[in-house]
Amino acid sequence: MKFIAARDGICAFSFTASRRAILSSAAAPFLIAVSPDRSYGQDLPGLVAKGVVTVRKGDEAPGEPSAALYITCRPDTIDDVPRAILDGSRGKPPPVASARFAAPLDFPFRFEIDTSNLTPEGAADSEGGERWWKDKNMVVSARFDSDGVAATRDPGDLVGRSIYKSGGSEASVELQGRGIGGKFATKKTQ
Repeated sequence: MKFIAARDGICAFSFTASRRAILSSAAAPFLIAVSPDRSYGQDLPGLVAKGVVTVRKGDEAPGEPSAALYITCRPDTIDDVPRAILDGSRGKPPPVASARFAAPLDFPFRFEIDTSNLTPEGAADSEGGERWWKDKNMVVSARFDSDGVAATRDPGDLVGRSIYKSGGSEASVELQGRGIGGKFATKKTQ
C-alpha cells in the first residue's frame, strides 16, 4: 500500500498492482475520512466526478462488515467502433477512475472521485498531453458489494448508475437490487 496524498481531510492510498489484480481483490484503491469537518462540494483540482449515493426505498444495503461500495467512472461516449469490434469492448470506453469505500457506510453517501483514483487507462495522456477524457460527461456506476470482493457478483448486491455532467452538478446514484435477469446470472450454485 502506498500513501498518495492528503487533501481537505481525506487521505488517499493506492496499491501498486495492475488494475485487473486490484479489481479482483478487496484491495482496490480506497479513501479514509480522517476529518469530520471536511467541506464537501468544493471542486478540487483534478476532480473526475462527485455525487451522492442513495438506496432505493424497499431495498436494504448489505449489512456484512466486509461489504464495500465500488464506484467507477467512464466517459459517456461511444468508443471507436472498429477497434471495439476487434478488442471486444462493445464500444464502451474503459473506466478512467475507480474507488472502494469500505463498510460501514451511512446513506445517503457523498463521494468525490479525483485524479488520485485514476485507472491506468485514465492516467494515459492523449497526443496533446491532456487526459483523453477531459471535459467529457461521466457514467458513474456504483455497486454495494455484500462480500467486499470486486471480482464476485452476488444476487444481494445493490447496483445503480447516473451521469455526472462535466463542470456541472453532482451525480445522483440510486442503488437498487438486481433485476430478475441479474439475480439469475449471479445465482450461486450449491
